[in-house]
Amino acid sequence: MNTFTRHPFNPWDTLGERLLASTAVKVELPPSQYAKMVERKAAIEKHLQRDGSPLKDLIRIFYQQGSVAIGATIRAKFRSEGFDIDIIVELLVEGLTPARALDLLYHAVRGEPGSRYHDCIERQTRCITISYADGMHIDLSPAELLDPYDPRKSHIFHSKPDEPRWKDTTILTNSFAFAEYYNDRCPVDQAFAEEFGKRVRASDAQLAVMMKDADSLPVPDHSSVVGGKSAVTVALQLIKRNRNIRWLPRNRRMPASVMLSCLSLEVAASGRTIGENLRVIASHILDRLTAAKRAGKLIHVENPRCQGDCFTDRWPENFGDQDVMISDMKLFLNQLDVLFDEQRSFKERTQVLEAMFGETVGRQVRDEFADEQGFLIRSGKHSVGAAGGVLASPSLVSERPAAKPNTFYGRSWPGSRNR
Repeated sequence: MNTFTRHPFNPWDTLGERLLASTAVKVELPPSQYAKMVERKAAIEKHLQRDGSPLKDLIRIFYQQGSVAIGATIRAKFRSEGFDIDIIVELLVEGLTPARALDLLYHAVRGEPGSRYHDCIERQTRCITISYADGMHIDLSPAELLDPYDPRKSHIFHSKPDEPRWKDTTILTNSFAFAEYYNDRCPVDQAFAEEFGKRVRASDAQLAVMMKDADSLPVPDHSSVVGGKSAVTVALQLIKRNRNIRWLPRNRRMPASVMLSCLSLEVAASGRTIGENLRVIASHILDRLTAAKRAGKLIHVENPRCQGDCFTDRWPENFGDQDVMISDMKLFLNQLDVLFDEQRSFKERTQVLEAMFGETVGRQVRDEFADEQGFLIRSGKHSVGAAGGVLASPSLVSERPAAKPNTFYGRSWPGSRNR
């Protein structure tokens, strides 16, 4: 079960923590986008069950898997990339070949010429991808339930269109059970979740507009407040962002998000700040990778709720991939040292922030802090850090006038409660 704590620690006390928190808000999937995803999932379900659909009355259940199921979805590095939502479509049809299962779902989604999804879908190796004009992608994976007494333990299907059919196969999975396991065991510091949720809502310009048009917004299952979550999950999102920054230019398959989620949960504990979680999780990932290397093996991470459901079946592909990740984790830990070194200048620390999480996000955070410092100097509400940087305490920040909607220190969206 989740461990909820409300002990009085402040995760925003140091400059390093505040830089990380501001970055985390900017890579977070906004609540308004989550609400849009929920609407689109419902629309797809209705579409697949329509009269004339090849799958009418042949679907047992739809459910989310992957990052969105545990509240760890992040924005893409580039706006054009959007973000992916993974959904399992559990079929009532038994004995389908992998190619047949994927083709059946493809034709059911595509529909007739002129239908809403006809020209925006693609058949992949394990899923059907729907691409929306705003950059969102929804991946639908057909699945077959293996045991009615072990709900959601399933096979998904692997069939690459340009390969011979003898290479097709099925993959054991229980992503539902893992998401349940993660959400039950990931510790939640309630004070952190509420404060982080407030900052996420304040940064979501579309949310206030949506609130005027709806009585309520869908709240993620993992959260008691819109946008709120565990500091462990926030740290996981930043590690995923760093992975994307490092691996996208390499044009290679990158470490799986579910592997990172499982390793993060292995060392999860309540009472840590974002920075502390980052250090513990990154060190644990590094330890697991180096232990595998010393043993002459590739790292193996398995679903703790489904033996045989391997989270590392596609990465690492070879020892070279593993060595690259080892180097990445060592660099990440060294960069954390710089970020939290009070003897370093503000410029040095924001430069390393850009290297860790991307120039665009890093510069946005830097510029917001520059604006903050200017306000504090003009008002006389400031203190001086060890390296000569102007710092503000959270209590002083809260006294400033309302800021722009995307400012980390701005007030919460209209109608929210101060916590």
